[in-house]
Amino acid sequence: MNTDDTKTKIRVEQYLRASILNDVVELEKRVWKREGYREVNAPMLYFELAYITNGLVLTAFDDGIYGMEERKQMALEDPWYGGDHPIAFLVCFADFDHNGPFWYGARMGVDQRYQDKNIGEAMVSKLYTCAQERRISRIRWTYDPLQARNGHIYLRRMGGLVKEIGFNYYSAVFTNDQFNRGISTDRFVVEWDINSERVTERMQKGKAPVFDESLITQDNTINEIDLDELGLEHHGEKWLFHAKVSPIFIEIPYAQDRLLQADRTKAQALRDKCRALFMHYLARGYVVNDFVLKKMPDGRRRAFYRLDQEAQWQTLSL
Repeated sequence: MNTDDTKTKIRVEQYLRASILNDVVELEKRVWKREGYREVNAPMLYFELAYITNGLVLTAFDDGIYGMEERKQMALEDPWYGGDHPIAFLVCFADFDHNGPFWYGARMGVDQRYQDKNIGEAMVSKLYTCAQERRISRIRWTYDPLQARNGHIYLRRMGGLVKEIGFNYYSAVFTNDQFNRGISTDRFVVEWDINSERVTERMQKGKAPVFDESLITQDNTINEIDLDELGLEHHGEKWLFHAKVSPIFIEIPYAQDRLLQADRTKAQALRDKCRALFMHYLARGYVVNDFVLKKMPDGRRRAFYRLDQEAQWQTLSL
């Protein structure tokens, strides 16, 4: 299913109906597999505050992703699917800094039965339209830099840029869930410049630049991810902090989720190595501006971020 097909089969609402508030909270609990109201990350007030303070709350509903018979079968297994409940949500808060006002993308979730169906991309497309209508020129949000899928969507497909990384960004209060428990919550801070040519090309024209794999060389590849005897990814011996070239490429695990399920201690060790590289090069004026996948002759897929050093930093000896 492509994104255009998805847009015709879901209904995205940009107003927050009072009758939907409980449903959004319930969906948030389902996405992060929480139990009990006290355990949910975003209680009802969270969504209300975002909406009434000039932020944005988007909710999506199934208008054809699953057929009627499929929905009936799903409802037999879980009554939730028997009603017109939201299948995804996206929350932005209004904020400002020295560059002016922006939206902070605080939360997005997609029901597990609707993942891998381009729902997230359809929500982001609606977010882009809403930002233009409301004259919001910038949107910022965070994501786990080792989630390859998000790197592909946010940087390559959407045109975001990363100049900051937060070490252990969220406290344990907000990370007691299956995804983050026992793992440092390092996060890229994405800047999405709505009116930039780079974003316009991708969002309005659907054009991401073609990437030439020959640009990735031994000289500009800063690290390497290897496979162990079980096929799990781990950091290799190559780990460079003295590169003076631009661009550089930093490799991340292609399948971090598999490693998290198998051995969280090893997953943290790999995370520590990658985080150190990102912090080092971002502090020296490099910008993360692309995400690329490289398919090896043996069929293995390897994931890389491209970082380019801003011109004003290239004459400094750091």
